Amino acid sequence: MARVSDAHLEARRQSILAAATRVFAQKGIVAATMADIASEAGISPGAIYRYFPNKSDLARGCMNESNDSVRKAWANPETIEVSFSELAALTFSEINAPEERIDTQMFLERMLIAVREGDAGVVDEFRDEARRVAEGIAYLMEREFTTAGAGTDLKRLGLALFAFYWGSRLFRFIDPSSEPVELYGELETVLKQAFKQ
Repeated sequence: MARVSDAHLEARRQSILAAATRVFAQKGIVAATMADIASEAGISPGAIYRYFPNKSDLARGCMNESNDSVRKAWANPETIEVSFSELAALTFSEINAPEERIDTQMFLERMLIAVREGDAGVVDEFRDEARRVAEGIAYLMEREFTTAGAGTDLKRLGLALFAFYWGSRLFRFIDPSSEPVELYGELETVLKQAFKQ
């Protein structure tokens, strides 16, 4: 029997993620079934389980695909060559991507379910990401702004900027005409004035 290529397996995985994203956006994570997703993907429900052990992991996969490289850059800033300002501008511009609306919707639903059901693992995962990103922000700001350390707790500022990012995503979700890049531009002006850059 012929072995299935890695490229074919990855293409199938991406196809499942795309189908799941469409179904989750339409029905929500709770109401969507694996059968719905399989039907949308044109495969059997059992085939999905070869790639994702359960619906929760599938939903997490959908959310993580959209901006994984940006998240990794914030969490590991010492590995990148771009400045804080460049990475922040890229991050806020991605809020305008069409798939971000669906990603925000799924994230909000997942967090509401986790809080309602007392799923500390999901909440802790988000807190860990917030901490890593805040540390990345602090690292990049210290590297870019020569006066950034003068009396400012950069990790707390990083958490505030992370909260501003999520607020911008939520605001864009509620009001699609909002411009997160312009909002960030105003904030960046204030930051540069505060750090005299």
